[in-house]
Amino acid sequence: MEPMEGLTKQEHRVLMLLAKGWRNAEIANELFISARTVETHLRHIFNKLGVSSRTQVILYLMQNNLLSYTKIRGIADDLETDNRYSISIR
Repeated sequence: MEPMEGLTKQEHRVLMLLAKGWRNAEIANELFISARTVETHLRHIFNKLGVSSRTQVILYLMQNNLLSYTKIRGIADDLETDNRYSISIR
């Protein structure tokens, strides 16, 4: 079984928000869980992916082509400063 397949749905949600650069408190608020629970999910994610930090998680996702960015189209598409992207994890 691939490591990503071993993640629970909630761990996958936490991973998605981590990939977007969210802090633990922000993830907790979004998912209606405590910051301590986010820490627990992150510890499980790190163990399952064989990494030890948030940075290593992102590198793992990038190296395994699991992280993709899609530009969000909108009114400001002509502006060079429009950096809105959707992040997805396969």
